[in-house]
Amino acid sequence: MNVTFEMVRSSPEIRTYITQADASLTALGFTEHSFAHVTKCAEVAARILTQLGYTPKEVELARIAAYMHDIGNVVNRHDHALSGATMAFRILDKMGMEPPDVAAVITAIGHHDDSTAYPVNAIAAALI
Repeated sequence: MNVTFEMVRSSPEIRTYITQADASLTALGFTEHSFAHVTKCAEVAARILTQLGYTPKEVELARIAAYMHDIGNVVNRHDHALSGATMAFRILDKMGMEPPDVAAVITAIGHHDDSTAYPVNAIAAALI
């Protein structure tokens, strides 16, 4: 795998979007959605797929999707899953992630929102 969770977690670009998304949600009256939230989501998604026997690659992709799942809140809370998936596509493509891996991550992000959530694949299910 050419883009890892550690690369995503340490990306200044992604960290900026998470920070600003959290600030926007705080202003809207939501609970904390910064690094504690996305890190916990990444840990839980990875643990779920590990316990169910998925491959290390699928676990890593779930970890990445969960870490990035709320970056769309930097645009707006409304449809944040869709804007987040679009943002993740651009970021991960620019980082050099392989298209099938990008597709898996953005599919999970795009399907995680409470009102439209659907487990279209194992990574999306773990994220939800």
